[in-house]
Amino acid sequence: MSNTTSTSEGTYEPNLVRHTKIIGTLGPSSSDYETQKKLVEAGLNIARLNFSHGDHATHLKNIHSIRQIAQETGKPVAILQDLQGPKIRVGKLMGDQMQIVKGETYSLRYGVEQKEAKVIPIDYRGLTHDVSKGQRVMMDDGLLILEVTDVKHDTVHVTVQEGGTLKNRKGVNFPDSKLSLPAMTDKDSKDLLFGIANNVDYVALSFVQDPADIRQIKSMIRALGSDVPVVAKIEKLPAIDTIDEIAQEADGLMVARGDLGVEANVERVPNLQRTIIRAATKHGKPVIIATQMLESMIKNPRASLAEVADVANGVLDGADCLMLSGEVASGRYPVQAVKRMSDIIKEVEAWTFKRPSRFSLQERPSRKDWEVNESIALSACEAADALNAKAIVCLTLTGSIARSISKWRPKTPIIAISPRKDVSQRLEMVWGIQGIPNPSFYNTDSLLQELPRVLKELNVAESGDVVVITAGIPINKMKPTNMIKINRIP
Repeated sequence: MSNTTSTSEGTYEPNLVRHTKIIGTLGPSSSDYETQKKLVEAGLNIARLNFSHGDHATHLKNIHSIRQIAQETGKPVAILQDLQGPKIRVGKLMGDQMQIVKGETYSLRYGVEQKEAKVIPIDYRGLTHDVSKGQRVMMDDGLLILEVTDVKHDTVHVTVQEGGTLKNRKGVNFPDSKLSLPAMTDKDSKDLLFGIANNVDYVALSFVQDPADIRQIKSMIRALGSDVPVVAKIEKLPAIDTIDEIAQEADGLMVARGDLGVEANVERVPNLQRTIIRAATKHGKPVIIATQMLESMIKNPRASLAEVADVANGVLDGADCLMLSGEVASGRYPVQAVKRMSDIIKEVEAWTFKRPSRFSLQERPSRKDWEVNESIALSACEAADALNAKAIVCLTLTGSIARSISKWRPKTPIIAISPRKDVSQRLEMVWGIQGIPNPSFYNTDSLLQELPRVLKELNVAESGDVVVITAGIPINKMKPTNMIKINRIP
């Protein structure tokens, strides 16, 4: 039976290309080579290394393993290094835990160990400078809620609104406060050096609060002789106030829904998610939706209906990537979780592509803001749609034109051919793009002659199919994209 879906707007083959990408976090359940290979075969596009856990030896083993699997399978798989960031925690408590009673008053004070029954040690020196009366303090992922009643000298006085049991080293959040913590800790700096030395494809910065945090890490990356892209993790409310500026500075955004749900009321998270996606779309940056997408599959072989709808809504909202965390890192069914997410995405894309493409609906920039690459990107989308092309092929040095085309969300798969392997790897995060490194890039005649064979081997096109090609001519002069060519595969 054919997998082709015929529509009034053209033909879409859902099993050919999945436009929305899948990120999976490697952990104890996905630490061996065979499982990782099955994850890639099931549809994993990006392997996330969570530097809140594990040591450098473990992460290095995973890097080598993923690179080898990508080479063996011929499937491009990128690596995302996720830095831990500054996390505030409770110190060691007497008896290793204590009861926090609703309505009672307690004190918060900098320290590593509890010495008085009603004084809770917090491992953050700047606490008294950053909080004020009436602001909330949340502990243990928001299970315990306290309100600041007074700040005196070295002590913050709080009254409990929601009580319970507090244990050693639980996380502490200050959702109403803008903290003066540095974006990069000493641990992050060491981890970043390790990541760059081992050629990770992206770095995710945790607890971003404003654009200066992105500028700081980018300055460090340049000093290390690298240009690795930075993904800003949006998990604190102050970041929402400057989300446009953060989107401009960063190379991608991540909707970290877990911490956002702690910082804000959970019912606000869906709207915050859309706000972040809109900012990423406006600035042409990829966006990742993360946390609890298929949470029940940590223990169960099937996803719940609500989780299927959540993944579907992520696709409909325009996310470039959807991320699995515990499902792949520590769950019982890591491969099934990736396969399930891939199947949901394909199904949603199959029926959403029956509707008009975004480029036919989206408001066009004003003439003064229009750039040449935007004009070429939009023209390539319209040509591919009108001719029912099998692919838009971008011959690109930096990947910029492929990202511009992706922003318009064409139905047609985007194939980006670059001489730089790092560019091809980085395009794995961008919606609808498959990156292919090609050392023959600078030989225009050789590359164009070789293209039909490459597309046939990728099962992207067959003899008689139309493809739309963009390039900067002459290629060996490294010109910006200045050409659109329509080719029929011989």
